Amino acid sequence: MNLSVLVDNNSKSGSCLIAEHGLSFYIEDYDTKLLFDCGSTDAFIKNAYNMNIDLAAVTDIVLSHSHIDHIGGLPWLQSLYQKFQNIDLEFPNKKVVSHPNVFMASENIRKDDEEFHLSQEEMEKFFTLVLTKHPTPISNTIMYLGEIPQPKHITADYSPDETAIAFKSKDGLVIISGCSHSGIDNIIEHAKYVTGEYKVNTVIGGLYLINKDEAEINRVGEYLRSQNIQRIFPCHCTDLEAKIILSQYVKIEDVATGATYSWDDAI
Repeated sequence: MNLSVLVDNNSKSGSCLIAEHGLSFYIEDYDTKLLFDCGSTDAFIKNAYNMNIDLAAVTDIVLSHSHIDHIGGLPWLQSLYQKFQNIDLEFPNKKVVSHPNVFMASENIRKDDEEFHLSQEEMEKFFTLVLTKHPTPISNTIMYLGEIPQPKHITADYSPDETAIAFKSKDGLVIISGCSHSGIDNIIEHAKYVTGEYKVNTVIGGLYLINKDEAEINRVGEYLRSQNIQRIFPCHCTDLEAKIILSQYVKIEDVATGATYSWDDAI
């Protein structure tokens, strides 16, 4: 499996790629071309073009949750695909896989001080929507995790429509998260339960450790160390202080727009 960072809060030096407060990964595994989140704007589309990634080849789109920095770019993608149709460009049908509540309006999701939410009706005109709370295979090696069980201690940050994906590599699970509002420990435990694979090799994505108190970051660090996870790529909603503290427990690797990573399949 190959993963390319189409957009993140940071960008590689000298890359001339756009960074924004958002997240979007392009994942390629044999015939599966998966887009995980779409950032806040059309930045991920512009970056994909400059990274020579063909978004027309995308087969599946997974939305981690309904916040603007993860779904805001989807209308731009729909517009791009409609332009492709107008010039008779052939490309595969696109599935959007998400929690059903991703299309519900929420006063907590705002863009330019106005309420923002995706229109399910508009999205259905172009995409095949797979709206489910249940774990669903994307391919032989990639699993959509469905609804993450509710944390024991709910905070204002909790997003009940949040999900994540897991890839079965030959060295263990690769957990790919959007923001981890449900807690990265809860997401990892759910991924192990869903896949039946209890060895976790990698975690990449947002850990939602921004402006968190040191005790909470230490708790997460201790959990990650206890899992013997080999590679940790915290990004997006994980601030520098959190990365520094976590580095006392596990090896932290850098993430930036334009970066690429790869893992060998288990099969």
